[in-house]
Amino acid sequence: MRSILEAFEVAQVQMTTEYDEAVHRLKNHKYDCIFVDNMMSKKNGLMLAKYIRRSENTELRTMPIILCTAFTDLQSIINARDVGVTEILAKPVSPDQIMAKMNTAFFSPRTFIDAKVYAGPDRRRRIRDFGEQNDRRKAGIPLPAQKENAKDTALDGQTEAE
Repeated sequence: MRSILEAFEVAQVQMTTEYDEAVHRLKNHKYDCIFVDNMMSKKNGLMLAKYIRRSENTELRTMPIILCTAFTDLQSIINARDVGVTEILAKPVSPDQIMAKMNTAFFSPRTFIDAKVYAGPDRRRRIRDFGEQNDRRKAGIPLPAQKENAKDTALDGQTEAE
């Protein structure tokens, strides 16, 4: 990883496999981005991501987090998303993947959400068009009970018998 980042002319690359060392460095230095390996000693990368997103330091809290992991099943992806990981880099990594994730994190960032229960990039990756209906809660497929009631109602809101 270090050699790839240095080949991309990243000015400063620091590495550690220790959770406590990573926390110490994050408290005492400023970084533009962090690559977190999910397999760290003592605690995993998701715990470090959670620490970062809960930080009182706004600059640290909003920093892009790229998680490197071999676990790419749906539940692992959901867990990473829910702790506020910016991008997920599947192992084994390649230079092209690293560059793509860095470009996305820096040049196409998602809106940062800072709420009581979640801090991190907006978890929605797609913008959906709900047509003229601004309230997306009403734009979905009708539930079975709604379908039955819909049979009795014409498009203009009047019942068929009227």
